[in-house]
Amino acid sequence: MESAWNIVGLLLWIILVIYAIFIIHNIGVRRSRLIINGHYDFSLTHHLKTVAQIVVLFAGIGFMSFETFYPNVNGSNVVTTRDFKPLILDTNGNSSYYVKVKSGNNSSLNQSYSYLVNGQRLSVSSSASSVLVGTNSEINVQKSAVRWNDNEAKTLDKKYQRAWVADVTVTYKDSFWNGIGLHAGRQFKSYTLIRIPDNSFIYNEK
Repeated sequence: MESAWNIVGLLLWIILVIYAIFIIHNIGVRRSRLIINGHYDFSLTHHLKTVAQIVVLFAGIGFMSFETFYPNVNGSNVVTTRDFKPLILDTNGNSSYYVKVKSGNNSSLNQSYSYLVNGQRLSVSSSASSVLVGTNSEINVQKSAVRWNDNEAKTLDKKYQRAWVADVTVTYKDSFWNGIGLHAGRQFKSYTLIRIPDNSFIYNEK
């Protein structure tokens, strides 16, 4: 759910638009006064005021653009939640498996992984998930996506016999600074880690 703090960012963008309109109007008014007063030549005061106004405007646009489109994500401005569930064996009539892998017709397309948890069949794209196979407990792909504790994976392996799925969600905190960039309460990233005992529990759909 989005936060009311995002109103802060919206108001700041509105103020920038109003300020830009004010600058255009103010420059025109000052220029008209110069002409009325017979000052057709270069006016240092007029140009200095114009430059100062434009600098302030672009500084504001630069700051708001950075906060909105290039957010600085760290442990202090996001909340990470993890949901763990045991995998349920599925079957295609011939063999049992935990994960069904489906590839697109185009080799450049991502694969999709489908699996059963709590009686529900879910599917995720390989661009936002990974499959951890075998006895290896080192999660390299996951570390590049979201923060992860390898000891947590070892504990889950013992509890669910290396057959589980973890849904990790990273959400911006409800805060004033996140609101400036219109991110407060919004999801930054989600990632799914699917853990299976070995390759024999993968079914590749042709």
